[in-house]
Amino acid sequence: MIELEKVGRPAVALVSGRFEEDAVASSRAFGMPDLQWVIVPRIYRNLEPELCISQTEDAIDDLVGSLTSSISERNSGIDTVNTRVYEGEDRHDAILKMNEDFMLEDLGDGLLLHPPTREAVDQMLSGTCLPADHVVCDMPPGFGLATVEKIAINAVMAGAKPEHLPVVIAAVKGMSKLHKDGGKSLLMSTSPEAPLLVVNGPIGEKIGLNPKSALGPGRDNQVNTIVGRAFALCFRNIGYWYPGLMDMDT
Repeated sequence: MIELEKVGRPAVALVSGRFEEDAVASSRAFGMPDLQWVIVPRIYRNLEPELCISQTEDAIDDLVGSLTSSISERNSGIDTVNTRVYEGEDRHDAILKMNEDFMLEDLGDGLLLHPPTREAVDQMLSGTCLPADHVVCDMPPGFGLATVEKIAINAVMAGAKPEHLPVVIAAVKGMSKLHKDGGKSLLMSTSPEAPLLVVNGPIGEKIGLNPKSALGPGRDNQVNTIVGRAFALCFRNIGYWYPGLMDMDT
């Protein structure tokens, strides 16, 4: 629908009520927050032909109305602020306030985030020779521009070190080359797909990745956990990937 709108063809989607939040998140992520849709009660997949016809006929008037009326633009909810200031009784209190704010805006993964201060991001960028504004890829599934600096910001929030950054950058770039649609279909599916990051070569040993028990917690898997977390935060904050909204795995 979005591609049709982009070439000047009015389009209205039929969306199952279960996927309304998915439609909101997806339209925002793909740069068209005012995309129109009509809600139908049932999912079309595996629905009996008679029910497909009846629920479509019931929606015709709403479809025509949406196609012929002016668009009421939805609030995109995208924060364009580059720098934020948090104050508290001490640094710890300020960090807690930052985390509360980030969680409310769904910018985190539910765990405590490290503050991505200018100094911390600059230090993270020392782990690569790439310029901060270098565009690594369009990050799936929402295809936000993944610059080196954006990746570094998410790596800082995950608790990564500068030497981890090249692996996170490579992972982001690799994901964008997965499948013919850059991994979009895998990350926006109702099937239980999930990315698995495999690191090959001497850099794994260099940064301390544990090749023996990668899925376990604890000291031995600290780097595995941090790198995976940074990768996941990039999906959320650069690629606009929101499990339970855009990704409806069952």
